[in-house]
Amino acid sequence: MAIYHLNARGCSPSTGAGAVRKAAYQSGQALVEERSGRLCDYARKERVTAQGLALPVAAPHIDRGALWNEAERVWAEAGGGKELVAKRFEFALPVELDERGRLACVRDFCALFPAKARDWAIHDDGRGGNPHAHVLVSALDFGAEGFTPRTKSQKGQSWYLVERDGGERIAVPATGWAAAKAAGWQKVYNFTDGKRRTMKQAKAEGLGTKDRVSKSPVKMHRTEGRSAREVEREQLVEVRAAWASIANRHLAAHASATGTAAAVIDHRSNKDRGLDEQPTVHEGGAGLIGHTDRVKLNKEIRERNARLRVLRSELQNEGAALEQLQQEIADLERKRRTAEHSWQSRPRKGERQRKAALAKRRRAAMATAAAATAARHRATAAVADQTDTRAELIAQLDEQIAALDLKIRQLQGGGSAAMLSGPLRKAAALGVERRKLADERARLAGGPRAAQARASAGRAGAPRAQALAAPRCPTGTLAPAYGHDRSRRQWW
Repeated sequence: MAIYHLNARGCSPSTGAGAVRKAAYQSGQALVEERSGRLCDYARKERVTAQGLALPVAAPHIDRGALWNEAERVWAEAGGGKELVAKRFEFALPVELDERGRLACVRDFCALFPAKARDWAIHDDGRGGNPHAHVLVSALDFGAEGFTPRTKSQKGQSWYLVERDGGERIAVPATGWAAAKAAGWQKVYNFTDGKRRTMKQAKAEGLGTKDRVSKSPVKMHRTEGRSAREVEREQLVEVRAAWASIANRHLAAHASATGTAAAVIDHRSNKDRGLDEQPTVHEGGAGLIGHTDRVKLNKEIRERNARLRVLRSELQNEGAALEQLQQEIADLERKRRTAEHSWQSRPRKGERQRKAALAKRRRAAMATAAAATAARHRATAAVADQTDTRAELIAQLDEQIAALDLKIRQLQGGGSAAMLSGPLRKAAALGVERRKLADERARLAGGPRAAQARASAGRAGAPRAQALAAPRCPTGTLAPAYGHDRSRRQWW
C-alpha cells in the first residue's frame, strides 16, 4: 500500500556532502569532482531505474557533471562556509503506480522549483518493493547566465540575544550591537549548567568564562527579521503537503482507470491528525541490517494500533450512551420534582412505580459509567505497551551498534598493510551501517535530548568516520602508504 515518506537534507561541501558526489550516487554515473580531483563512482547502479535533469526554460544546455561542478565553484567564490549548494529530497513512490505513473509523480515534484536546477533519479530494490525518488535541487536560481548568487539581504544576517538589568531579553542584529551596548544591553551566553546568563550575572554568582559552553554568545540567523530555521521549517511543510497532493492526484487517476479503490497518503504526523497512535518505522530495502527486525516491529505496532482503535471506538460509544443516560436522568429528575410539587395534595397512586423506573435508569447509568472507566484503563495499558516496545527496539539497536563497533575494532587490528585491505573495506562498510543504526536509534528515542544527540552526532560524525576508516599498522600507528577513498570505495 502507498505510504508517506519524505526526507529533506542540505547539501554543502563544508559538511562532506558535496553536490557532485550526491549527483553521482543517485544517478549511478561516474563524475569527476573538480574541486578535489576525485572520481565519484558508486556501486549498486542496478538500483537506478530512471534518471534525468530538469532545467529552467532559459537555462543553457549542460550535463550533470558540469552543472554541479559549476554550483560548487560559485559556492566557493561566495566564501563557502555553511552555505548550501543544493537540497536533497528523498521520498517513497506509490507501489500502486506503474513506471509511467511514478515518473509523472517525480516530474510534477520537480515542477515545484521552476527557477532551480533539478537532478532526479528513481531507485528500486530490483523486486519492485521499494520504489523511491532522489531529487537534488540547486540552492541558487539557474538561468541563461548560470547560477545567480544571492545578495547579502537574501542571505540574512546574524542576531545576538541580549539582556539588560531589568531582565528583558531581545534579539539585535550584529550590525546594531554597538548601539545596543551603548544603551546598556549585554550579550547572553550558554553555561555548562544549562542556563543562559550575561557575564555580569555570572560574576554575581561566582562563575567565570571557564563555566561557559563556548566563548561565542547566543546567536541566531535571521532573514528579513525572521528566524532562518522558522522559514526553512515553513518551506518544508509546504513541500511535504505539495508532495502528498501530487501523489494523491496520481493515485486517484490510477484508481479511476483501473476501477479500484483510491489509496490516500497524508503528510501530517499522527499528532497533527489527532491520532494517539504509535507511528511505524521506516523499513528500508530488503537485505539491509535490521530490516527484518523493523518489519517485525511494524507488524506489532500495527496490531497495537488496531487494538487501540477498537478500544477508543468502544470508549466513544460507551461515552455517548452514558451522556444519553445522564440526559434522561436529568429529564426524569425534572419531571419528578414537577410531579412532587403539583401532586402534594393528591393521592400518591403510581408513585412507587415511577420511583422504581427512575432507580432502574440510575443503575443502568452507573453500569455504563463503570464500563467506560474499564475501557479507559485498557486504552492506558495499550499505550504503556507501545512505550515498552519502543524501549525494547532501542535496546536491540544498542546491541547491534555495540556488535558493529566490536567487529570494526577486530577488523582494524593486526596484520600487515597488505593484509589489511579487505578487512578495512569491510570495516568501512560496517561503519556506514553503524551510523544508520545510530540515526534510527536517535529517531526512535525522540524528544529534545534526541534532537541534541543528533546534532552532536552531525558535528562529530565525520571525524569518527575517518577514524574508523583509517588503516593502521600492527603496532597501532597509522599506515601512511594506505588510505580509503569513500567516493570510489577503493584503497590506495
